[in-house]
Parts: sequence; structure tokens; C-alpha cells
Amino acid sequence: SFTIERELMQRVNREVTYLGTKGTRLGNGLVHWNELNPTNLSLGSLLTRNINSAEAAAAGIRAPYAGFTGSVAQALRPYPHMQAVWNRSNPAGSSTYHALQTQLQVRSYRGLDVQMAYTWAKTISDSDILAGGGPAGQTTYNRGLEKAIATTDVPHVFALSYSYQIPSFKNASRHVLGGWTFTGIHQYSVGTPITLTANNTLPLFTSALRPNALSADRRVEVDNFDPARDLWINRAAFSAPAALTFGSSARAFTNLRNPNFLNENFGLIKRIKLMDKLQLQFRAELFNAFNRTVFAAPQANVSNAQFGRIAGQGNTPRQGQVAIRVEF
Repeated sequence: SFTIERELMQRVNREVTYLGTKGTRLGNGLVHWNELNPTNLSLGSLLTRNINSAEAAAAGIRAPYAGFTGSVAQALRPYPHMQAVWNRSNPAGSSTYHALQTQLQVRSYRGLDVQMAYTWAKTISDSDILAGGGPAGQTTYNRGLEKAIATTDVPHVFALSYSYQIPSFKNASRHVLGGWTFTGIHQYSVGTPITLTANNTLPLFTSALRPNALSADRRVEVDNFDPARDLWINRAAFSAPAALTFGSSARAFTNLRNPNFLNENFGLIKRIKLMDKLQLQFRAELFNAFNRTVFAAPQANVSNAQFGRIAGQGNTPRQGQVAIRVEF
């Protein structure tokens, strides 16, 4: 990290930071020791046949040990007597994060405190969750396919917070109008990438399959988006993989993201001194004050009939609360 800080004027400070992080040997849950090697896809539908079938015998495939029962695919596994063997915490993952972080602070300037921050960043990873989790992969035999824009990547984030102590009036109304503090928190960020999937029909015992990528026009750009009428994802940009093939799509794309996040919260606080060691605090707060609707993530499985459609709301409608607190 590298930071430059400068005082623009009294009580006003600006800060610019470059931050870079490299993660190595991270657990990503992509190592499956008992996955069938994809080279066996050349056997086609024979993989689903019983090991004792005439088709298996004609192909010269025999049971791996006496008494084995199951499919040809199971018989060809590295450990045919077992099902999934998953190394959940293997140190095979990596990540990179680069960010330009800016911040402006105003400290106690005539009753005003302000903190404004903007971050421009990019995260690439194949281990988006800590050891024991992570994104599902198409095949453990080519884990490099999973390195993509991280599902937690947020390239633009802007946040503004402030508090203002409303001046007291030197008259009879000072007890009512004076002593108030107005606060606000504004948060705006670009949506996270959408993780694309397809129904897994491969007889390899893998956990995920992705669609084919057909076009770079992955979003449906419409005015006044209406989830009851419009799609969020351009269906023509993707297709389900053909039988016995992997999808060509990346796990996620920088230009295909969930809806942006926008939120404003406001508060009003008044402190009333009752006695030397007794104080009454009144607080009123509004969350999502403008009652913004942030849509939920769209259906991202290309095999689903609702692919590309948003079916819900991703944030909470406007809420308010009032509280009285006694401090002693």
C-alpha cells in the first residue's frame, strides 16, 4: 500500500491510497480426487451403462474388482469403491486485488463533520470464499478455468457520512430548537458479478457446469427496467452446452452484474441534560429514507426457463424508528 495525505485547509484533509493484495495458497475447494477424467467423455453414453452390460463388455471395460456394481463411469473413477473425495481446504487457490482509495474528511468545522470515500478496485480470484468453500468448478483437471473476476468484486464504491450540530438559539425556543444533531449516511456501489451456471449433465461427478458464451452483449439495456416485463440478462448471449461438453463461458464477467446498490439513512439526535449526571437522549432514524428499490439477483442458470429474470427485491423498504435513552 502507498498513501499520500494532504491538509487542504484547516480541518479539511484529503487522502489517496493505492492498495494491492496478492493471495497465494488459498483454500478454494476445487480439488476433487475422485472425479472422472474428462478424457473419458469420448465414451459417450457408454459411461451411463452398467458395468455388466453387453456394451461395456464389447468396449473391453471390466469391473475394477470382484463384486463391483455400478456404472461404467463409476468403474473408471480413480477410487471406484468410493463416491466424492473432496479436499475442502487444499491450498490451490490464488487472488489479486488492486484498489485506488480516496477519502476527504472535514473535522469539527462549525459543527460539521464529514467523511467522504470513493474506491475504484478490481478483484480476480479462484477462491472467493475462505478455505473449505469457494466457487464450484467445472472440472478439477483444469482448475485454471475457474480464475475470473471475483464474485465479490465491486469496482466502484462511494460512501458519504456526516453529522451537523444545529446551532442553539439564544431565546426562549433554544430548549426546543437547539441541541439537535442531524446525521446522514449515503452508500452507492456497483453490483457484484453474476455467477453463471447450467444444469450439469456430465457423467464425471463434477459439481458445476457453465453455459456457452455466444455474445459480448450480455446485459439487456432498457429504460425504466420493470422485472415483470424485462429481462436482466440477454438470453441470446448464452446457450446450454451440448451433451458431453463443457461450457465456454467464464464463471463471471465484468459487464454482467447484479443490480447496483443505493441507500440513504438519516438521523436526528437531541441530548437534554436533566441533572449533573443524568442525560436524556432522543433519537429518530430513517433507513432507506428515499425508499429505493434494489432488485435481487437474477436467475443465472441458463437451463432454467426463468434465466435472466429478476423475481424479487434485494433490499429492505424504508423503515423508521424512534428511541429515548436515559444516560446516567
